[in-house]
This record gives sequence, structure tokens and C-alpha cells, in this order.
Amino acid sequence: MPTSHQPHHPRSEVTPRSASAGPSRAGPSRSRGRVRTDRVLSLLRPACGPAKDRGAAFVEMAAVTILVAAIMVAVYQLELSRTFNNGVRQMVCLVEGPGCGEQTWVDADRPEEPEEYEWGSGNSNALENESLAMSRAAQREWTDTEWGCLKNLWSAISHWDHTLVNPTTGEHGISGFNPARHGSMPSGFAESASVQIDWGLDHIAQVHGTPCVAWAYWEDTRTY
Repeated sequence: MPTSHQPHHPRSEVTPRSASAGPSRAGPSRSRGRVRTDRVLSLLRPACGPAKDRGAAFVEMAAVTILVAAIMVAVYQLELSRTFNNGVRQMVCLVEGPGCGEQTWVDADRPEEPEEYEWGSGNSNALENESLAMSRAAQREWTDTEWGCLKNLWSAISHWDHTLVNPTTGEHGISGFNPARHGSMPSGFAESASVQIDWGLDHIAQVHGTPCVAWAYWEDTRTY
């Protein structure tokens, strides 16, 4: 009997899949893991930048501070420090500081005091003389502003000292009579405050009109 022949299919040989033939099942997960790690690292890197900058600035500041301190120590140990200290000491002494040697710089550089003149008895009757002048000026209606000008004038000339004799200007008494300008001295002028005040008021009225005019003239010329 004829035998039936089945078509022969050659068996294909199945070879095991090598690891290099394609990605394994674990491949995609590992790739995703690397991606996530890279993202985390990329987020962390910017945050570390300012911290590094602050650290570098701190190190620079510390280095500068140490350098300045070293320079100051070196300067102090040099002769320059002595010169600087002596200069400061002299300035303090000039102001009126502690003694510089046997005497202070103030004592060494202070000019001689001007000579003082004893013009009178020390204004012992100044208040009485001023009150008398105010009463006599009021009789001429020289009050308020005019009295203020008169007070300024005679305070500047004599400080109301009726015994005054100014050897520099030649003025005498409260009202400042000057023989070189005003002629012969009135009788009793040197001893009497009343005579000095009356002469002064008459002189102001005749020459200047009012005490304020006389005061303005005296401020410009130191005479009246």
C-alpha cells in the first residue's frame, strides 16, 4: 500500500536568546531609575551653589582680617608707631592734656597775658551810678530804647566806674571825658559821679541828639 507521505517540515532549531539580542526585562526599569537619579541630582546641584559662594566669601573675609591684623602688629612694632603716638600725645597736650615733661604744651605755647590796668576803685559804686544816670536820662525822656543805648555806651566806656582813668585812650569817669577831644575838664568832674553824668548827657544832646545816635557813632569810631 502506498504510504502517505506527510510533508516534511524541517525543524527549526531554537537557539536560546542571548542577552545581547535585545533588552532584558530589567532594562527599562534600570533606565527609569537612572533618569530619576539624574533629575534629583540636577535639583540638588543649584542649591549647593550659594552655599559654596558663602563659604568662599567667608574664607576671603577671614584672610583679609588676618592680613590687616598682621599689618597693624608690624606697624606697631616699627618706629612709625612711636612717631604716631608722639604726634597724638602732642595734640592732646596742645588742647590741655596731661603734663608733657615739666610743663604742658598749653603753658609753653600760651601767649603772655595782656597787662591789666587799675583804672579805678573796682566799680564799687557802679550800681548807684547807673541808677543815677537812669533817673537823669528819664528827665530828658530818654527811656526804653534810648536808655538801652546809653547803658551800652557807658558800660563799654567805663563800666560805670566814676574813678576811671584810661591810660590808653585818655578817657575819664563814667561818661568818658577826654581832655584831648573835649577841652578843659569841668570843675569837680574827677570826684563826682553826678557831674560826670550831667556832662555826658549834655554832650550827647548837643553833639549827637540822642544816646542811640551817640552809641552808633561810638561803635564805628570808639569815640563820641
